[in-house]
Amino acid sequence: MNSRKIEMRENRLNLVKDRVEARRKLLAARGLDEKQIKKDSTMRQLLAEARMVKRSIKTIKREPPKAEQAEKTAKPKKPAKGAAQPKAPKPPKEKKPKKEEPPPPD
Repeated sequence: MNSRKIEMRENRLNLVKDRVEARRKLLAARGLDEKQIKKDSTMRQLLAEARMVKRSIKTIKREPPKAEQAEKTAKPKKPAKGAAQPKAPKPPKEKKPKKEEPPPPD
């Protein structure tokens, strides 16, 4: 479900709801009561998918379109501070003189 269109999500929601009803009728025909139908793993998976699609529809409706969002977030660019004044190169560091080791005792 990569589409950001609400119509596509609503179509998906209707398809899932149809599957839930078909599964509910099948389980009722097998003689299961409502409590056992709610425990059915396939029913739980279908209902979870329906909740996920509903949540995505709410999210899409809440978010502004990307064109408006880009206009709001666009900020005028400021000139870089470092570009106006080039820095002078640093002088090389002085090396420390090496310590002379005393001769080993014989």
